Amino acid sequence: MPFKKIRNWLAEFFHFNKQERNGIFILCIILVLVILLRVLLPVLVDRNNKVELITLKVNTLPEIADSLINNHSHKETSYNQPQNYTPDRFVFNPNTVSEKDAQALGLSKKISATLIKFRSKGGKFYKPEDLKKLYGLSPSLYNDLEPYILIPNTKSDYKKEFKRDTVYPKRVYEKKVYTKEPVEINSADSLSIVYLKGIGPGFTKRIIKYRTLLGGFHSMDQLKEIYGMTDSVYTVLASQIVLNPAGITKIPINIIDFNTLKKHPYFSFQSAQALINHRTKHGKLTEKDIAGLGMFSAEKLRLILPYMAY
Repeated sequence: MPFKKIRNWLAEFFHFNKQERNGIFILCIILVLVILLRVLLPVLVDRNNKVELITLKVNTLPEIADSLINNHSHKETSYNQPQNYTPDRFVFNPNTVSEKDAQALGLSKKISATLIKFRSKGGKFYKPEDLKKLYGLSPSLYNDLEPYILIPNTKSDYKKEFKRDTVYPKRVYEKKVYTKEPVEINSADSLSIVYLKGIGPGFTKRIIKYRTLLGGFHSMDQLKEIYGMTDSVYTVLASQIVLNPAGITKIPINIIDFNTLKKHPYFSFQSAQALINHRTKHGKLTEKDIAGLGMFSAEKLRLILPYMAY
């Protein structure tokens, strides 16, 4: 019968001798190993693409999953960044910063594009902590950027934030009393500065932040370098303060390390590297050595040299 012939043909076709069965068994083992290698490869390969031998146990599977997630997060934050890339640090508003400036701050191309796309859809950042919600932004990068985030409050935002129903009592604001005594700007705290005429909480925060980065002011003209400082605000501020240059923090130029020096506002990556290299090759630096490098203009030297301690 046809059915019996088909059954005999199938039985003959799928019959394997002992040697063939051994071959199929070995092939299955190889396939399983290849699949496991493909799944575990991101865990076994380190950042330099060197394979590390590890012993897998059943109870380590949750740790492997965590490693895969962390590895994926690292790839997201470091996407398209050069290996020796050093980001710039400057004050920025996430509601207006360009995609190019966002990448200069250390955000990857993918995260920068996400930031621009978020804003294009009507999204807005109301406080620095809102930047944490940006997908792919690592906590360490946010901590580095947080001191440089400046989001000015607009009048409309202020009204939205403090909008109250009529059932609540009217908010009573304390009348601001301006100080009449001149304030020493290098030693003043935030409370002393905020009560200066024409200076609010926003400018107070910027003044203290820039003073900390510099190590103090040695010239009144340095106040003009503060973000958002106009001639009119500077004129009002300068009439209410005094400046003691002895209060600045000096830079120990002959012992300071490269990473600390490049964070100073007056030093770029290149200028800090040039000073450290010159010190390494020729010994202790002097004022003449710094001027002789030819990297700084006369105006820049006038700003930098008062901070040097040899």
